[in-house]
Formats: sequence, C-alpha cells, structure tokens
Amino acid sequence: MINDNIEISLLKDSDIDEVISFFNIVANGARNSKKFAWEFQNAPAGKAIYVIAKDITTQKIIGTQCAIPIELITDDGKVILTGKSEDSILHPDYRGMKIFDKMYQYLFIKCKEQGIKYLWGFTSAKKPFFKLGFEIQYDHSQSLKVIDTFSSYKYLSKLNSKNNFISLTKIFSLSVLSKLYSIKNSFISTKEIDRDFTYDIMKSLSKDSSNIVNPSFKGFIIKQDIPFLEWRIENNLYHDKIFNINFYKNKVPVANLLFNHHIDGVWYLINDIYTSEVSEEQKCKIHNKAIKILLQQEQNTIKLIRTWDFTHNEYGKNELENRKRIGYYHLDRGISFVWKSLDDNNELDVTNFNLSRIATQGII
Repeated sequence: MINDNIEISLLKDSDIDEVISFFNIVANGARNSKKFAWEFQNAPAGKAIYVIAKDITTQKIIGTQCAIPIELITDDGKVILTGKSEDSILHPDYRGMKIFDKMYQYLFIKCKEQGIKYLWGFTSAKKPFFKLGFEIQYDHSQSLKVIDTFSSYKYLSKLNSKNNFISLTKIFSLSVLSKLYSIKNSFISTKEIDRDFTYDIMKSLSKDSSNIVNPSFKGFIIKQDIPFLEWRIENNLYHDKIFNINFYKNKVPVANLLFNHHIDGVWYLINDIYTSEVSEEQKCKIHNKAIKILLQQEQNTIKLIRTWDFTHNEYGKNELENRKRIGYYHLDRGISFVWKSLDDNNELDVTNFNLSRIATQGII
C-alpha cells in the first residue's frame, strides 16, 4: 500500500530490530528484542498485527501502529476476540501528512481479516482517535495507598519532569493527606475473614487464579485464563515480583488479588476479583487482609500501592467505594479509554467493559 511516498505494510521479522530502535529513539523507550517478543509475539490469543510506515526514499521506518489480540468474555460466557491498540508512534518530521490515519485504516482491514471485532486502548491524545471513529466515553482514574510518605512523595514527584515548586508542594501535601487517609481507614477488622475464609499465597499461577466461579460482574471483562495470566503476569519482563493470593470458603475459591512490584517499593494492585457470594463488606475485609499479608511478606519494603479505577458503570463505582473504605485515596486523574467497533452487529456496549490495570501490559 503506497501513497505520498510512504509505504504502509505489515511488519516483517527483518524489520524488528529497526522497529525497536525507532521506538527507543522516538518514544524514549528501553525496549529490547526479548521485551518486543513478549509483548507482541507471545500473547496467547495470537501475534500482534503490527503495521509500519516506511519512507520509500530513505527506506527508514517512520511510524508504527499495532493491535495485540486479547479475548474478552461476557457474563454469559461468550468469548469475543478484540485487539488492544499499542505503539501509535509517528516520527515528528512526518506529522501533518495523515500517516497516522493511513496506518490505522490499514490496521482496521487486517484486524477484520483475522476476526478481531473491536479495537481498544488508552491515550492522552483524543482528537486523532475521534477522527478515526473511536468512541471515547470515559477516562481511567487512580487510587493511592501511601505506606511511606517521603518515599511516595519522591516517586510521585518524578512522574513529571516539569514540576515546579507549587506542584511539588501539592504532591507533598497529597502524599501526607493520602497517608493520613490510609491510617484513618485501615483499622478494619479481619476477624470474620480469619474465621470464615482460608487463603493461599501463590508464587506461581494456578487454576484457582483464573476464572473464579460465577464472578460477580455484569457486562464483560478480559478473559483471565491461565494462558493469559501466564503471559500478562508470570512472563512479564517489566516487573520483577508478583504477589498472588487466593481466598477460599469451604475449600472453594472465592477471591483472587494480584499485585506486582513496579519500582523502588512502589506496587500496583493489578486486579481483584470475587465470586457473587462475597458481599461488598467481605470484599473490603478480604482486600484489607491481602494488603496486611503483603506488608508482612515484604517486611516493610513497600512504600506505596497504586491502582487504576474506572467509574463508568456500577461495577467500577463499587470497586472505588470499597477501596476508599480500606484507605486508598482517590485521584480523578487519568487518560482516556478508546474503543472502536469493527463488527457489523456491534453487540458490545463499551460502558459494560469492566476494567482494571490488568488491561495494560504492566509497562506504565
């Protein structure tokens, strides 16, 4: 596909090294061949559909765009193949030439050929996605559970290199406030959990870590079977440690919580899922118990726990309220979720997508 001296095509194996170099230079990344293979070639639902743009004159790659195949599952058990949009990158010298649009139009065609029904992802640049027909109905937000105030401030202040004195003061105040909020709301008794539930700390994944029986959700989620969790969690090259805990009632798995270490004592709650028989109050107590066990296991090396929140439906709103009850401090700041149907039947409503941080690859 050639237009305006730019060739749009699928990635060839011989292009991978140049794509990695392009990403590291233009996106200021730190990707290598192993990380590329894990993220784009080893996903359980199939290899990524990876599109590149080349300048025909220089034969240099000047743009990339791809879709990682991800299976979703509805509350009635239907599995739907989707694509997670990644690597939307264009060299600055080639902006304003509609190359971004051309790469996406080509990606749409290739996704349809492989049976992908929807494309979705996260972005801070809304306008280009609106032009391409994506829906942007909601953003993610985040919650913090501060364990160590000064370490949390140090980490949070580095997230934006342009912070000035005023913004740094706000971040410090936020860290202090979050710590106070955490202390105030963390004295939830776990006696009921100790009495009625047992738990296992898993160093690796098991069948109990996936597909919790009768999950308490309406709508659809990412299909979290063992192949997906092994790819997303165990084989992930972007974090060095995970904490995976299952809770049981009468030997039947009823809850699973996944955390990963990010950097310098900062941890993420990746996902927490419960069966329908677990009450909202019990969810809070189980979550609080899991954090206490995590803190014990890591012997005071945890400085901050972060998580992503989504409040576009009742499922997400309930999650957020439960997190607040156990000492997370909510920040209504995040990036947009984008969604495009490639399916003529368009059977899924984007507001019914129940999301967590497991919807990322854990890189950011």
